[in-house]
Amino acid sequence: MSATPVLEVLIIGAGFGGIGMGIRLRQEGVDDFVILERGDDIGGVWRDNAYPGAACDVPSVLYSFSFAPNPNWSCVYPPQPEIHAYLHDCAEKFGLNSRVRTGAAVADAAWEELPGCWRVTLDDGTVYRSRLLLSAVGQLSQPVIPRLEGAADFKGLSFHSAAWPAGLSLAGKRVAVIGSGASAVQFVPAIAPQTARLTVFQRSANYLLPRHQRAYSKLEQWLHAHVPPYRALVRLKTYLSHEVLALGFGRLNGLFSAVAAKPFRALLKRQVPLAATRAALTPDYPVGCKRVLISSDYLKTFALPNVALTTAPIRRVLPDGIEIEDGAVHLADVLIYGTGFNATDFLSGLEIRGTGGQRLHDLWREGAAAHLGLSVPGFPNFFLLYGPNTNLGHNSILYMLESQFDHVLRCRRKLLRAGAVAMEVDASVYERSRRSTQQALRGKVWSQCHNWYTDARGHNPTNWPGFTLSYRRQVKYGSLNAYRLLHAVPGLEAATPDAFTATLSAVALDPPPGLRERLTASAQRMALRFLFRGYMGPPRDALAQRRMLARLSRHPHPARGVAASDVMLGGVPCEHLLPERMARLADSSPAGALLYLHGGGFCIGNPLSHRPLTSRLARATALPAWVPDYRLAPEYPFPAAIDDVVASYRALRRLYPAERIVVGGDSAGGALAMALALQLREDGEALPAALLLLSPVTDPTWQSESIKTRAAVDPMLHHAWLEQAVGWYNAPATAMLHRPLELDLRGLPPLMIQVGDQEMLRDDSIRLAAHAARCGVPCRLELYRERWHVFQLPPNAMRSSMQALDALARFTREAVGL
Repeated sequence: MSATPVLEVLIIGAGFGGIGMGIRLRQEGVDDFVILERGDDIGGVWRDNAYPGAACDVPSVLYSFSFAPNPNWSCVYPPQPEIHAYLHDCAEKFGLNSRVRTGAAVADAAWEELPGCWRVTLDDGTVYRSRLLLSAVGQLSQPVIPRLEGAADFKGLSFHSAAWPAGLSLAGKRVAVIGSGASAVQFVPAIAPQTARLTVFQRSANYLLPRHQRAYSKLEQWLHAHVPPYRALVRLKTYLSHEVLALGFGRLNGLFSAVAAKPFRALLKRQVPLAATRAALTPDYPVGCKRVLISSDYLKTFALPNVALTTAPIRRVLPDGIEIEDGAVHLADVLIYGTGFNATDFLSGLEIRGTGGQRLHDLWREGAAAHLGLSVPGFPNFFLLYGPNTNLGHNSILYMLESQFDHVLRCRRKLLRAGAVAMEVDASVYERSRRSTQQALRGKVWSQCHNWYTDARGHNPTNWPGFTLSYRRQVKYGSLNAYRLLHAVPGLEAATPDAFTATLSAVALDPPPGLRERLTASAQRMALRFLFRGYMGPPRDALAQRRMLARLSRHPHPARGVAASDVMLGGVPCEHLLPERMARLADSSPAGALLYLHGGGFCIGNPLSHRPLTSRLARATALPAWVPDYRLAPEYPFPAAIDDVVASYRALRRLYPAERIVVGGDSAGGALAMALALQLREDGEALPAALLLLSPVTDPTWQSESIKTRAAVDPMLHHAWLEQAVGWYNAPATAMLHRPLELDLRGLPPLMIQVGDQEMLRDDSIRLAAHAARCGVPCRLELYRERWHVFQLPPNAMRSSMQALDALARFTREAVGL
């Protein structure tokens, strides 16, 4: 492994998010961090957007950090040079310049679970490693240039407004501007007097409100600099006056539209004399559905004799101009794209890979999302600043950023206190957050027209649906119980000194916090100790043990939304579990299937005893599951069970290609799953896409240390029952299929192994993961702290069981390409 030093924090982007986070880290006493900036200077959008007239739409008192106030603003709405200079002043004042690396474009970032850090590679091959990775790229970093026929043949100068050439003179030029959004509203009035002819190609009109711009007096500047209470009062007043506007994007939009439209129409009537031009500049959607712009001089620009507005669609770009749909040609020497930014395709230029190599963009196939705009499951120690659904239509983004800074620091403190390697948001919390945010957005005005807030599917990954105050309450002060703490797996490093490669992913997980989880776990542990452990094993025979298991399982119903039926699979009785949403799709075949092999020491267990787990796994994966009722020992010793399993798999192969089948199993079922894969490899048959192994039996000689150290704490297993079960199964020493630790595992499919920290078979799973990694088999090991043998049963009793089930489902879907 490379000796690259591991930083505490790595930040991508040196705009307001990156600089502000750097300041807060310094204030927290953290100096071991680096800010990577792809440009040649800090500033982000305020470095790039240096076009004429560039300024902020938010009052200056809200556009500086509360922990780094700026008393030197010259006016209410600061121009771009002042904002850029403010960021430079912040970097200088807080000693960030030595921490910024300019010209550092990130190519990809990958989570390395061993040793637990992010590996970030730049375009030039430079590698950084960091414990925490923060994206401060923001939502407005990818300029959009429309694909227009003939654009490459234009002979004049063409550019996006975010790449305005320094020192450009447009005097006497014929200029075509495509787009009429926030940038164009600012630069069109600034350049119009210089041009010989200026034509604006507008796709849709915008609502505008007058910009009440004025310079600050010397007295106001002095008060801002020397009287903190005055500065705080002005900031609070301005903040509240903007915060109340959030009401206008929801239920009060009708009233807001009526109030906001009046000054717009008055401005339009006063500044644009021609009725046809006024009509073209009048929006046909509710106020707020698209960004409300601030300008007092954009509309009156169209009253100038050298300025024209066209709303006809563009047919193509010619070498010397633009042809519109009716065939008319507008000659141009300069073509400016004022077409804004791709705000919905987050981190489009970066390849981010989390646990197990999962791509962030694959997780976001249905639209970008994050818990509170900050965190995504499967990407430990990774936080987004100005991430999905944190944009605003009414207030300052800096208020949101400051809340996010505090959240990241709170998470870091929790990580340090717990002595954990990493933390990640729980998948179920993320999913609830995603659904609730989108549901809240459906009632907002942004859903009533086509805009840059939503993607082609109608998904809005951009805006926050409520008040900034409510966001701050959740982010800065809310519970951190949404996160799972991840620890190193004990003993793994010693077991695999040469296996720290991409083939091995291993983590120990804390149980979810909360009194309910602790009480439920205690009750489960007690029930297992007195009912299962107390009644399984000698001197009871197999029939007595099966009767007891039947009483414990009580013939459970399948999970809601899953239909169960009895079928034959390869001559073996089998339970077929079909998610109802798949049953409704009668014309489409399932994308894959799950073959699940129940546990029970080869001598007890059946599809009914495991139905709570298997039916929920079918529902979570949205795949049909088959659970063979294979023959049990001692009536049918080895190789009866493995013969049945092989027959079932071969029958399933007639329905699905091997790369669409995942085989899973718990305990003895896990042993059978491994034996199945080894048998198929030996026979030269196609292997399944992956194996799910829950507390698998891998060493029938019981040599692992945990067999002794965990004997007193394991509430389910005891040595006498293990010996009895394996004795009944009676696999001879020559049956190497059940001795995977002694075999070369090369060529096996990826493994997902889950095991409890309190169970006797713990070390067997760790040894198997280490051995698989040494053989080059991709392996994911999850060790659940304070949990026992096959704690996933029943899956709805504890949050930890559901988390484990969610992880199995994600692994399964990824394995079959969903």
